[in-house]
Amino acid sequence: MVESAKNSLDTRGKILRAARELFARHGFVGTKTSKIAEAADVNEALIYRYFPAKKDLYTAILQAQIADEDHVNLVRAAECQGLPVVDALKLVAERYLYAHDPTFLRLYYHSALEGHPLAGEFYEQFVRRFMVAVQHLLQRGVDEGVFRPLDPALIALAFTGMFRSYVLTRELFPGKDFDRLDAEVSEAFCNAFLSGIKI
Repeated sequence: MVESAKNSLDTRGKILRAARELFARHGFVGTKTSKIAEAADVNEALIYRYFPAKKDLYTAILQAQIADEDHVNLVRAAECQGLPVVDALKLVAERYLYAHDPTFLRLYYHSALEGHPLAGEFYEQFVRRFMVAVQHLLQRGVDEGVFRPLDPALIALAFTGMFRSYVLTRELFPGKDFDRLDAEVSEAFCNAFLSGIKI
């Protein structure tokens, strides 16, 4: 019985991994369950045993991403009250690049461009929460007299936008221009950003 449960989890995991890769390459609309079955080396009917509809596969992928330890740690860094605000912001930058997942990035942008409702759900459950936490962190810097009095919502967009642009461009146009260590990029971006907002 234990072995059967383990096999069930292995099969479910194989299906999810295959679906994740194919959704990232072809989008939700462009991915057929028959191709997922082929990539996972399972019978197509088995997919429906674990996931009654294709959207259930997508939901499971998004839920796993929201619960992913790297993403949880990223939000925790932004919500951190125990560090000086500059150190907390640097920690957010480090964890942002560390949490970057190329496959999920492509999957997420595909689904957003397709207007898939679950892309909006991920935005609400993860992206919005993260952005609000970064805004609060920047507002704390203003309140403590560390940062100039700027609109925290706009500055949060600027801060996260640097990193979002970097990881997206690196994925779309791989090459030596982006062959940098994440720590180097994180430090350089943070220093440039902080030099503009620190008092």
